[in-house]
Amino acid sequence: MKFCYGNWVLALVASASLVNPTMGFSVVRRPSITTPIGTSTKQYMISATPQHPFQKNKSPSQVSDAFVEEGFMKTECDDVNTPPSFQLLVDGIQKLPSGSDIRGRYVDHASIGSVANILQAIEADQECVGIAPLTPFAAHCFGKAFATKMLHQAGPFHQQPPKAVDTNSVVEEQDSSAFVEDPVIIAMGRDPRPHGLRLCDAFARGAESVDGIKVVYTGIATTPAMLEFCRSDRCDGAVMCTASHLPIDKNGMKFFTKKGGLTKADINYLTELAIDEAREWHTAGIIPPTSGKDAMMCSEWVDYMPHYASTLKAAIEKEVEMVDDDNAKLPLEGLKIVLNSGNGSGGFFYQVLKDLGADVSASMNIDFDSTFPNGVPNPENAGMVERTTQICQETNADLGVMLDTDADRCGFVVPCPPNGNGEVLEYEPLNRNRLIALLATIFAESSPGCTVVTCSVTSEGLSNFLQETLGLQHVRYLKGYANVIGKAKELTESGQANAELAIETSGHCAMKENGYLDDGTYTACKIIGLLARVNKDSSSTKKSLLDLISDMKEMEVEEELRMNILDGSLESTNQIFQQASKAIEDKIQNYAGWTLDEDNLEGIRVRVDGTNGGFFMLRQSLHDPLISLQMEGNTKEELQTQVIRPLLEAIDTAPHVKNGLEVSVLEQY
Repeated sequence: MKFCYGNWVLALVASASLVNPTMGFSVVRRPSITTPIGTSTKQYMISATPQHPFQKNKSPSQVSDAFVEEGFMKTECDDVNTPPSFQLLVDGIQKLPSGSDIRGRYVDHASIGSVANILQAIEADQECVGIAPLTPFAAHCFGKAFATKMLHQAGPFHQQPPKAVDTNSVVEEQDSSAFVEDPVIIAMGRDPRPHGLRLCDAFARGAESVDGIKVVYTGIATTPAMLEFCRSDRCDGAVMCTASHLPIDKNGMKFFTKKGGLTKADINYLTELAIDEAREWHTAGIIPPTSGKDAMMCSEWVDYMPHYASTLKAAIEKEVEMVDDDNAKLPLEGLKIVLNSGNGSGGFFYQVLKDLGADVSASMNIDFDSTFPNGVPNPENAGMVERTTQICQETNADLGVMLDTDADRCGFVVPCPPNGNGEVLEYEPLNRNRLIALLATIFAESSPGCTVVTCSVTSEGLSNFLQETLGLQHVRYLKGYANVIGKAKELTESGQANAELAIETSGHCAMKENGYLDDGTYTACKIIGLLARVNKDSSSTKKSLLDLISDMKEMEVEEELRMNILDGSLESTNQIFQQASKAIEDKIQNYAGWTLDEDNLEGIRVRVDGTNGGFFMLRQSLHDPLISLQMEGNTKEELQTQVIRPLLEAIDTAPHVKNGLEVSVLEQY
């Protein structure tokens, strides 16, 4: 049964072949609201279709061309004579893929009318120049694409055998409806962004236009929860509508099946299918129907989040290692935890912690708020860290937990070791290299000698701590959480290593025991469980988690400088980076203070001799015309004299780099 939640808006058109311009009506092909899901019976509704100004006395194909003539600069057709109006739609869809998901700036358009409305909306959005436009139309096309992929992946529908027949009864010939097609179920969730519901509605309509697909909507959810719904057989595929920590005007979609998240290759395939769907609607000249601003049409509205919460409770109970004589005690009793979910999707974690006995009364920003009054939640954001630290300080908390918008990433605030009087005077962030080191201590105990895979920008001190202090293997790999997780899977599945932990300095963390799902709340469960264990048998003075990683060498200064490519070209970015790398390698031959890291797999990484852990790393962006310089040292003066000045000298020997790169960023440091 199809339901539209919110304000129902009648679908006016579905395909150009059904438009009767002489009568001014459209026939809409859609399932009857009384027809069970999975049956092939369809009904038709007749609705009055208002004519858009561009539609008057024109065929659907003329609508788009007329709009382009009036509202756009003429665009060259390609070698197959692609209409300029369609090429604009294609260009927008092709910009949406971002690694293993799609992302773009949300651009709204009319719920009915011609395709020209979509193009006009994109053109009118001045902030969308050069940025991928994520429209309800694009969401519809990707919905159709994902449903098509899911149906192909599922293979032929499983048919349920007919019910047993009572041979003592007189029955009519068995009806063919006794064989019921099992629908492929796609679950949808979203973060609190104000345009999430509109995109979910459009996506669901696109998906359910494929026979055999059923979309269920679980409302505000988290990204890792969507994969858990697949793993627990609540659905066959899942889609999370989120743009994570990106600004509020952005949105996106992450896709999952029971095998895990889609890959970059999968997203490219979906994009091709989405373009095919866009072509159909462009040919018709009309917009696929949507429900309007505050409505959602799907087969069923469900609430799957309680199931996910229960898995996290079980994870914490396992981590705390409850014993028989602890049965009367809640696992987190006696711990004061400040949760800051930033008004994003992670607010549900508050109840998880409370149910397990934690004092979470000082938690902040746990209610959903589509305006994100304190900014889009990001555990790396200085403001979020500062606010969480302040509340922890004021309430003498044992731990502060910060989650990003869709709760697949986390960060922490912890008390410093107490002074001689047992007083905690300060709190500090537990993130980046510190978080990796602390998680590694857990696996050093549970899986001695295992491998930790990190992104390329982790510190020298962390690598030494992992390998020399904990006796673990450390693999640095390409930056990007999908790259890091993929490498961990590859090492484990091939038998080359037992990669228990895959983690970026950003806080994206995946563990083998959790199916390599990057999950901020699961990471929090590991840290909270460790805290509970550490303090379980201690005296009245609680211990600091920082004590467990006190042997890790940390540099006092960490900097990242970003230098733009002056002509804004990605081609120039690659050329300038290659020449800069060559200049640095040449410099190393004649400069005693630098040593090239031969094992580095991304960019160029150089150890700064005599600094006991100092290094710098030059990397080019794959998506933007810029080159970044990350460096760590004991003081800013040390970085100026032992990194910046020699680097500028190397750049002086490469005129193309000096003239094409924003070198002033280095000169001003």
